[in-house]
Amino acid sequence: MNVIIPPKRRDKKTSFRKLVEYVSTREENKNAEQVKPESAHTPDAGPAATPGFGQLVDYVGRKNISPASEIISISPEGIQRVLSGEVLCETNCFSLEAAASEMNMTAMQNRHCKDAVYHFILSWQSDENPSPDAVFTSVRYSMAQLGMADHQYVAAIHKDTDNVHCHVSANRVHPVTFRAQNMWNDADTLQKACRVLERDLGFNVDNGSWEMSGDGSLYRTRRALPSAPRGAAKREIFSDKESLHGYAVRETRQMISDLSEEGSLSWPLLHNVMYTRGLGVRKQNGGLAVFDLLNPDSISVKASDIHPAIGLQAMEAKHGSFLPAPPASDPENHEAGMLMVDKFYLPQLHVRDGEARRERREARAVARDILRTRYDAYRAGWERPDLRAGERFRQISAHCVATKANVRQAVRDPLMRRLMYRVAEFEKMKAAAELRLQLREERQALKETGQARPLTWKSWVEQEALNGDVAAISQMRGWAYREKRAARKVQQNHPAPDAIVHVGPGDDAPIVRSPVHDVRLNKDGSIEYQRNGITEVADRGDRVEVYPRNEADQETWWLAAAVTAQRSGENAVIKGDEAAIMRLLDSGAVLNANNAVHRFEVGDSTQQARIAVTESWFREQYSKGAVAQDPVPRYDRYEPEEAPVRNNRDLPRP
Repeated sequence: MNVIIPPKRRDKKTSFRKLVEYVSTREENKNAEQVKPESAHTPDAGPAATPGFGQLVDYVGRKNISPASEIISISPEGIQRVLSGEVLCETNCFSLEAAASEMNMTAMQNRHCKDAVYHFILSWQSDENPSPDAVFTSVRYSMAQLGMADHQYVAAIHKDTDNVHCHVSANRVHPVTFRAQNMWNDADTLQKACRVLERDLGFNVDNGSWEMSGDGSLYRTRRALPSAPRGAAKREIFSDKESLHGYAVRETRQMISDLSEEGSLSWPLLHNVMYTRGLGVRKQNGGLAVFDLLNPDSISVKASDIHPAIGLQAMEAKHGSFLPAPPASDPENHEAGMLMVDKFYLPQLHVRDGEARRERREARAVARDILRTRYDAYRAGWERPDLRAGERFRQISAHCVATKANVRQAVRDPLMRRLMYRVAEFEKMKAAAELRLQLREERQALKETGQARPLTWKSWVEQEALNGDVAAISQMRGWAYREKRAARKVQQNHPAPDAIVHVGPGDDAPIVRSPVHDVRLNKDGSIEYQRNGITEVADRGDRVEVYPRNEADQETWWLAAAVTAQRSGENAVIKGDEAAIMRLLDSGAVLNANNAVHRFEVGDSTQQARIAVTESWFREQYSKGAVAQDPVPRYDRYEPEEAPVRNNRDLPRP
């Protein structure tokens, strides 16, 4: 098992809702995103969440708008186990529903603790399936090791991923003393707790910063071999040439590891190993450096980056002061032979025109940075177009005032003057009405052309690409490549359906209510019928895909037949595995034999004949009582249980 401590907000206002939004939302609405009923009534930017435990407890418990909670057990210590939907939770609060409020009230008693929320995750390996007792025992032991044995907490077991894991949300403030627990070095404390729990409860030993020896003592994990320096990694990536570090690691690291474990490593042997590979070792800048024998004045690398055992301090501690390389041969004893160089460091170009590719890659990166800088400057300097509405209305009013003044000077008859005043007022109202219509058209034109608000990054790049900007075109191609790569990844991970029902274009069907399946509606109009979060039947509009769990999964086949029966069936053809085709045809025949609301029919004559024969056989057996009638669920159209009724009596009459 292992532990994960998610990062917290720097402003000391931890809210798990913000974290979930950041992970699950994107700048654009994807077609594959689920359509939720509450999304139409929820504003895009809601009020800031109060720092506390509410959103975290809701996420950990997977609570819906109206969760169905069932208390499983209550221990003598007051610890409750609650089944919230399909998630098993444990809490030492009065109830799961009031846990967030209780922890918030407790946290408010300590005015010095600005962020009392503490959240960590215990995760097990994919081949493990620990029992709830073992999981919650691990939670309580981990809390005790953190010094929070009596603190309020909510733990929930999640099985919706490949790894069974448990989210723990705890209150750092003690419910009696109101003192906040210091969480310094909590990661090491939880890693130690994981090693102890692996031994006591029989979990698989996982990697971590601490290990347990055979006698039960804990020690820090030995540091792994160092990675390549940044310069060497960039050289191999951009120039496609093997670096001196990569060559030395490939040729000498394994030999040095073997010699170090055997205890036979020494200064002369180290020089000999390096010499046979065309390398040398020398003291440089207060340490040891490995260099190329053919080009000793060229670049060199630190010896400890090749292997920690050949660092200057490590070698001098075991083998004494530095000794220079011995001669390759003994002039006094020629029969002893001469040390030969087997390989040399000869960096070769692995890819054709690697240097040109590197230059183009760097130039493309610089051009995209400049493109982004230009967009930031556009956003910073953008101003909403001024239609001068107030000024234009004031001009109309000023014209009316001037007209009245002229009338006052030119017309002496009071009745005629009053009439002229009314004409001027009428002209003012007419001009104002015309101006309102004109402003409406101008605002609509700004909205249609996208000038009413600043363009998004993607829209701005598209406009620049239309103007012939090379960097913008390159950026659009990069986005397209990324989407294709993500689509290929999804296609590789998505299983192939056992059977596919192809229907005619435009032959749409409503959502079907299933007693054992949940409905997921995506933004592209596809409907997925899921059980425990796994799609078993998918209605893509032009086809119906079937993903049964196993051979005994009859409910999935009945649901697929019911979804297909909602269509006309004129051009419906079933394709896929032969056994799956027969299974779906027979399931549709059983629905027809049980007098389903919609008959299951297909357009293929051979398949329709199979349905007719099977349906007749089942009806005959049902009438004779030779076969027990299958408990086929009733698949009706999906309708909300409490549909709002419009009250038209209060509407104004036209």
